[in-house]
Amino acid sequence: MGRFGYVADFGEFSVSKWWGIFVVAGAFALGAAGCSGPAAGPSLPTPAGETAVAGATSTTPPKPYLTSTPTLELNDRTTKPGTKIKFGEQAVVPFNSMYEKGLLGITITVDSAPAPDADIDNLPLKDEDKAKLRGKMFFFVRVKMVDMDGANFKEIFPPTLFPRTRSGGFPGVLIGGASTDVTGCESESMAPSDFSTPGAVFEQCELFFGTSSDPIVAVAYAQKPYEDTSSREVTWRK
Repeated sequence: MGRFGYVADFGEFSVSKWWGIFVVAGAFALGAAGCSGPAAGPSLPTPAGETAVAGATSTTPPKPYLTSTPTLELNDRTTKPGTKIKFGEQAVVPFNSMYEKGLLGITITVDSAPAPDADIDNLPLKDEDKAKLRGKMFFFVRVKMVDMDGANFKEIFPPTLFPRTRSGGFPGVLIGGASTDVTGCESESMAPSDFSTPGAVFEQCELFFGTSSDPIVAVAYAQKPYEDTSSREVTWRK
């Protein structure tokens, strides 16, 4: 997924569930948020002849969803649960950042290329893990996100997606924490600070791998208020 560092293959190789890394990342964020700063010192008197200056007003926007999860609602503009659309078509889903809720447009496309040895050699993997990738295909799941109404979506993480292969299984994925950018697929860990105006675009590439005989044929989105069932998720497919 562009930020990871060891091989997890849902076909040949045994691994734990790869989406757990987002929970870990969140735990660190919450831990940092919960730390208190140094205690304030005593107030000093204002020297004679000087006027006390009021503290500057903070321009930092509030973060009501930094430590709590809002309820996201479907409406007449959002894509209905169970919808199946073609790759390249847009779904609109309720989404939130730490700042506010809003509507996020998501468009998914998928392409592939043989995994070049040069790219494999540059990945931060052990030699035995690099060997597992040789002869494989790289699958690039490209995600285009659009801020539909100008909600403050800066610093959001890309949505969690679940690609599926022709056989009904999952492709391989690289997880662990380090960058896994390869030729034709560079990732961004979070949205930029200007992803907060109507029509703003944030694009992301997610790296997976597998074989040419079992390519990715569908990608599902199941974050709340959607669910991880065919009747309650949004699915892009060929």
